[in-house]
Amino acid sequence: MLVPLYGFLRGDTIGLVILAHDTDTIRDVGAKLQEAASVRVAPVPVVEVRHRGRLLDPDRTVAESGLEALERVDVCPKGT
Repeated sequence: MLVPLYGFLRGDTIGLVILAHDTDTIRDVGAKLQEAASVRVAPVPVVEVRHRGRLLDPDRTVAESGLEALERVDVCPKGT
């Protein structure tokens, strides 16, 4: 099932809506957001994805992480 998410990438000036499958990993979500924003922000090799301030496990799926349609995720380079 597709899950639309609001994504905010550190360094970007706008938020983006990305479509993630509920079986995508959180790592995939970070990569999708970086790809969508790549015209404005250079991608980095490793990112962290947060939901409501909570760091999400990159190996868990969207469904396992409890993300639902139109929820916000924040993506930033690891360790920032």
